[in-house]
Amino acid sequence: DSSKELNILHTFTIVLIILIGLEHVGIMGLELLGSDRLIAKSFNLPLAEVERPHLRTALANQGLYNGFVALSLFLIIFIPGGTLLRGMAIGLLAGIFIIAAYGALTVAKRILWIQGAPALITMVLAMFFL
Repeated sequence: DSSKELNILHTFTIVLIILIGLEHVGIMGLELLGSDRLIAKSFNLPLAEVERPHLRTALANQGLYNGFVALSLFLIIFIPGGTLLRGMAIGLLAGIFIIAAYGALTVAKRILWIQGAPALITMVLAMFFL
């Protein structure tokens, strides 16, 4: 049944949105609460740089950004379908992809795979199944 398949793909897309939200919660936790060594290793930064107060403040700011991205993703799943849900999901996921692409160009290429690729795949699914 075509309707049943569409419902499964809709649910799958929502689950991916939740997983991307959880990924951003994890990134937020790392940036706000991670030890200097863990942050240095995760972001491929020299430990001496991570220990600088200004960089830790910048990372905490970035952590808050990731927290608000996660909150936004979690909140949109409560929109009862239709154009608003689709538009909000596509907008947020496109923003995540653009930011990941910028991060890949300026910080580390793996950001595109860790954050950008899941957002892009989910955005395409959202275009068709939300």
